[in-house]
Parts: sequence; structure tokens; C-alpha cells
Amino acid sequence: MVTLYDDVFSPYARKVRIALYEKDVPFERVRALHDCNRTDFLHVNPRAEVPALVDGDLTLYDSTVICEYLEDSYPEPRIYPRDPRLRSACRLLEDLADTQLDAAAYAIAIVEYGRGETHAEMREVAARDLRRIYDELERRLGEQPFFCGEFSLADIAIVPHVMAAGFIGFPLEPARHAALSRWLERALERPAVARDNVDVLETLERLQAERRQAFDPYKVQWRSERLESVIKNGFVDWFLEEMRGGRAFFPLAVREP
Repeated sequence: MVTLYDDVFSPYARKVRIALYEKDVPFERVRALHDCNRTDFLHVNPRAEVPALVDGDLTLYDSTVICEYLEDSYPEPRIYPRDPRLRSACRLLEDLADTQLDAAAYAIAIVEYGRGETHAEMREVAARDLRRIYDELERRLGEQPFFCGEFSLADIAIVPHVMAAGFIGFPLEPARHAALSRWLERALERPAVARDNVDVLETLERLQAERRQAFDPYKVQWRSERLESVIKNGFVDWFLEEMRGGRAFFPLAVREP
């Protein structure tokens, strides 16, 4: 049986779980909480990040690579369009979610949701960037029910990020993003998405009852577009203070045995 190493709140792990549910592939989970820099993940991912997937003697990491493998190994029902042009569009939309959507909300989620602090300039920048991305998604969606006509990995990749952004105070504006708002309602009705939402909400409620946080906001892993967003938006001094204070780190390097 497939084994998935994941964190219930990771949008990338959510993407893989929803894909598995869509394809009705049974899997076992190794669930993490506060999974940053976990040395016990090194045997499945040298960067110590979730998600990672093990299928027999095959070990994969990176949510995009995992979803492509699932499509090749379990081709029905499909989560990528058959038409090459639509399939390329699907991959571009997945990339937009994994890079731009994620990066736009990452720093402010740490500061405001994680630490309970305020940072007016960072919130303004996040709101601006997310509104721009929502505008682009509204344009690309048009009058279609889903981004590639039929439900696909593009929708699977986008929905966790849009939900997370709404949760931390950056919801869609129905008057401005009417089509995207209707799309979100449709996406939430998908059994695979609804099933994963139950898991996320139940875990969140349990953590709140236990007075535990969903992630450690004082031990934050940075990479690629997340770091680029902070730098290009002028928060270099803030990030340097994060590093000096030991609150920021980068994924583990591969270690020699």
C-alpha cells in the first residue's frame, strides 16, 4: 500500500491527499505536526519536507512529482486533461498556486495568525498580491465551471491555498471575483475536497481544544518563492532579524552517512 508522509495543514500535502481521494487510491499516513526540519523524514525526503510518498521500493517527494506519478500509475479517473494544450494550462495553474499563491500569504500567516502580532505594511502587501492573483484566476476561469473545463489538478492545487488565504483574512470578493467565488463553492462540493476539509477542521478544532498551534511560528522554514516575496516586497530587514533571532531556517542539506 502507498504510504504518504504529510502534515494535515500543508497545502501541498492537501493537494496530494485530494488527488488520492479523487482516484480512490488507498494509502497509509505518517502524519506530522510542526514538521519543519524533521530528521526522521530524511529517508523519504533529504529536504525533510512533506509531502513524500512511498510506493513499494519507490520513494518520491515534491507534490507535483507525486501527482504526476499518481496519474501515470492510476490513470482513471484522470486529474490531468487529455488535450495537450489544456494539460499544459493545468500545469501552469498548478505552478501559480504552488508559487505565487503560497508565497503571497506565507509571511503574514506567520506574523498575524501564528504569532498574534500585527504588521500593517505586510498585510497591505499580502492583500495587494492576493487580489492581483485572484484577478488573474478570475480571468483564466472565465465562464467555465472549473479551470480546465472539467475538475482537474489545477483546481486541486488552487483550492487549499484560496481556503487558507480566506482563513487568515484574505477571502475572495464576490463582487469582484464572482466566477471565482462560484468556482470555490463547486470545488468544496467535490467529495474528495469535502473529505479532506473534514480532516483539516477536526484537527484544527482538536488543537484549539488542546491549546496547541497548528505550526510553530517561531521556527519557520523558508525557500524559493516564499523568500523571494519577502525580499522583493522590501522586508529584508525584517527577515534578517528573523535569522538573527533563530526564527528562520532553510531545509536540511543532504548529509553524508
